Amino acid sequence: MRASNTLQAQRSRLLKRLQEKEASTLELRHELDILAVAPRVHELRHQFGFNIQTHWTNDRNPGGGYHRVAKYVLLAGKYKEGKQNG
Repeated sequence: MRASNTLQAQRSRLLKRLQEKEASTLELRHELDILAVAPRVHELRHQFGFNIQTHWTNDRNPGGGYHRVAKYVLLAGKYKEGKQNG
């Protein structure tokens, strides 16, 4: 169990992971224990200015099924409203 699951702790884990490599919603939920990934990404973009892009993909869940999910990629520079991939 994680020491903390506050919003700040979740954002910190998410940012650290994205600095290492891109990750999908399913990966982040299962590996980092962040159930609501999209709101944490939104906060990192709009409150802290991180340039996180969203790419849509199909990903396999632990049960073997496929889902259309977001894959998040951290890029250099500041986030700019309206420049988001969807």
